[in-house]
Amino acid sequence: MLCIKCKKEIPEYSIFCPLCGKKQVAEKRKALKRANGTGTVYKLQGRRKRPWVAAKNNVVIGYYERKTDALEILEKLAGIDLTERYNMTFSEVFEAWRTEHFKNLSKSGQESYEISYKAFASLYGRKFRELRAADFQAIIDENKEKSEAIKKYKQLINQMSKWAMREEIIMKNYAQFIQLYSKQKKEKEIFTEEEIEKIEKDGSEASRIILMLLSTGMRIGELFSLRLEDYHETYLIGGSKTEAGRNRVIPIRPEGRAHFKYFAELATGPLFLSGYVGQKTYANYRNRDYYPLLNKLGIAKKTPHATRHTYASRAVKEGMPPELLQKILGHADFSTTANVYTHIDIDTLVKAVEETSVTDWLLTNKR
Repeated sequence: MLCIKCKKEIPEYSIFCPLCGKKQVAEKRKALKRANGTGTVYKLQGRRKRPWVAAKNNVVIGYYERKTDALEILEKLAGIDLTERYNMTFSEVFEAWRTEHFKNLSKSGQESYEISYKAFASLYGRKFRELRAADFQAIIDENKEKSEAIKKYKQLINQMSKWAMREEIIMKNYAQFIQLYSKQKKEKEIFTEEEIEKIEKDGSEASRIILMLLSTGMRIGELFSLRLEDYHETYLIGGSKTEAGRNRVIPIRPEGRAHFKYFAELATGPLFLSGYVGQKTYANYRNRDYYPLLNKLGIAKKTPHATRHTYASRAVKEGMPPELLQKILGHADFSTTANVYTHIDIDTLVKAVEETSVTDWLLTNKR
């Protein structure tokens, strides 16, 4: 065989060249030593699935299948000074976050987060940096029937994750990938023609108030706060809640004007309903006059807001222009009117399709 350096003939299987002394077996190159403060990677003995260890500042960062994976995590953490905080558990992160975050929360807000925290009991002892979206999602899935509660669960995890990122405990906020469950929206309840007839026949003052709501689309709070001076026989000036809703013109449908006139003549003070013999606040009226009346008339329980849905749906069915309905209801955006306050029945939908089809046919065949 030939020496790998001097190329002279040497005995077969020589380890060193007897002429130049060159070692004939290629030496394995040693890995370059990492710079101080950049961490270290080493391999554990024995048969292990993840034998490679990445450590920095005497803190074990994690265990990996490949050395390259361990080196990669050290590169991501370059320039970051790690402490034991890096290995904080879920509970420890919560306690640290709570100490800071609860300072600006009300007592009820604090209690809400405390309740949400209990839902994650199975994660208390886990290192926060090892948790992923799937771990959080599992908790959400277990509680998917609690549609309102899981929103708070996600909010808690998101807040904790943001804090952990700021403290350089985690590199990514996995809480943002949590999927919530939303209940299918129910069709808004409205009063049927038969139910309205029952209310009209009752003749009580409590029923008159329902009919006034049905004839204006007002919120019940708006009616109970209406001032007598804002009543003008065929319309009202009133409203609340939003800029678009305040001090708006509210027409009174013809069938409701007699009821407004009745209370206007009965008024004993500045408020329009000051002469009403029943409950003077809308909350008490709702619970002590309104619901008992529906029960007496055999009408399924509906909130007073159903009168507003009924008004909007009737207006659409009767062909009121969308922009006018929006102004009467006091919505800044018509999408609110269309998506929330209108219940369009089957006949109206079929009629709209039929009329549209006829119009299209006439335009298409126009000579």
